[in-house]
Amino acid sequence: MSFYPLGALEGRFWRMLSVRWQREPLGSGSRLTGGRWNAKGSRALYLASDHSAAILEFHRAFVRPGTLATYEVKAGKIADLTDSLSLRRAAIGNEVLMCDWQTIFAIERRRPPSWDLAERLIAAGAQGALVPSAQHQGGVNFVLWRWTEKGDAEIRLIDPDGDLR
Repeated sequence: MSFYPLGALEGRFWRMLSVRWQREPLGSGSRLTGGRWNAKGSRALYLASDHSAAILEFHRAFVRPGTLATYEVKAGKIADLTDSLSLRRAAIGNEVLMCDWQTIFAIERRRPPSWDLAERLIAAGAQGALVPSAQHQGGVNFVLWRWTEKGDAEIRLIDPDGDLR
């Protein structure tokens, strides 16, 4: 049995694409540098549950050009790290969820605790997780670790004019 409950998820999510990734809207740029929920070299696709959270996460402390893209997602094994009851039962606190992963990794030269949690979830079969936004108070992000192989989460870019392909 998994240490954390996994459930189904279906819905619309948003992502801001940098100019560099506009032609690969399903690509994982975070594998090159790491991210809050993936170590450098590990793939992750970061989405947001609403367009304002996607924009705030993308810009963080500075404004840069980007394109807002919309996706339809259907997944069967998602960890909801915004559910306070499940978090308490699994003894997962804000020190993991909201850790300053960039400082921990780049300056302190340590491994962020969010990476360890992500690896435990992946090993337990999670395709991704709903996570609290670090940039948008009350916002929810969605990180996918498995979306390209058979049996992984299904993701479809909504791009009726084909501008991002």
